[in-house]
Amino acid sequence: MKFTLSLVLSVLCFPLPGIASSMLSISEQEQEMLGIEVQTVNAEEQGRAAELTMRVAFAPDGEWAIKTPLTGVLHRVFVQQGDLVKTGEPLVVVRSAEMVALQRDYLKARAEVNLQVSSWKRDQRLGEAGSISERRWQQTRFEHDTAQAEYAGLRGQLMLAGFSADDLQGLEDSMEVGPDIILRSPADALVLERPAMLGDQLDGSELLVKLGETQKLVLEGNLPSSVAVHLGIGGQIALKGGGARADLTFVSNVIDPQTQTVYVRAQPHDASGLKPGQLTRWSLLSEGLLLTVPSSAVVKLEGRDVVYVSVPSGFEVRNVDVQSTGSGHWIVLDGIAPGDSIAIAGTAALKAMSMGLGGGDG
Repeated sequence: MKFTLSLVLSVLCFPLPGIASSMLSISEQEQEMLGIEVQTVNAEEQGRAAELTMRVAFAPDGEWAIKTPLTGVLHRVFVQQGDLVKTGEPLVVVRSAEMVALQRDYLKARAEVNLQVSSWKRDQRLGEAGSISERRWQQTRFEHDTAQAEYAGLRGQLMLAGFSADDLQGLEDSMEVGPDIILRSPADALVLERPAMLGDQLDGSELLVKLGETQKLVLEGNLPSSVAVHLGIGGQIALKGGGARADLTFVSNVIDPQTQTVYVRAQPHDASGLKPGQLTRWSLLSEGLLLTVPSSAVVKLEGRDVVYVSVPSGFEVRNVDVQSTGSGHWIVLDGIAPGDSIAIAGTAALKAMSMGLGGGDG
């Protein structure tokens, strides 16, 4: 053992000065002593190009901001942050004097429409019989259309204030005017914010409840620009430790100058199990054959990127063309092939043997 150790140290300490050897003769016993480990390079149809952290967020059309449409007072609150609500479920009640006036005007407009419809039908019959002038028939049509427009406008305002078609029909049937605006959830959603407090005076623009639809989730993240050049819309990522997949829907053309990363967005095939705000780890998949190696396998030697390929007599120094993924792996574009065995640990000792102790690039 002492003889072998002395032999290894002599190899490390007395290389050819200033010259990087392309072949290193090392026995299996010496490899074990130097902590050299090897790994076979594999290529797959969909290779793991990178690992990235993606934040689960709501899609642009999956968020709702519920604001008070009229001035009033926050009279009742039914939800808190974190609650899950169903479509049509009440969120808050705003008590508003403006709502009373709006309903009153709506009922008056509805009555005016009924009157003008009767006048329109009467004058139409008279006009067909030649019993009224064309001017009077035009005036009747004008008044009818004006009443319809006023009614439609007030109907739209009430619907903006939270009334449904059933609420409007109920108001017309009962003729009962009330001060309360009941704001309901427009979708099955999660309550993200509820900043207003019971009793708050509202001027008609405050955010009352913010909602997010849990079935409309996307993934957002940043990927090293060296990897982004291989990406395109439609590429896939896979959830680590699970079978979930997602499609890339956006790859920015702008590189962040500080982090040298590119913003990407993906749409999961199945959003079940994902929670808004959650940080998840995904593997980037690429089409065709792709080789990746651990970053520990790539060594900078005299300005070149090299790996140490295992051969029967030791290791061959092999130049490689690589790109970092920023995830602990490198994409290998050229220099090695599937089935090659490369050193993934102990490469510092191999570099020292190639260049001499203290030689080469750091």
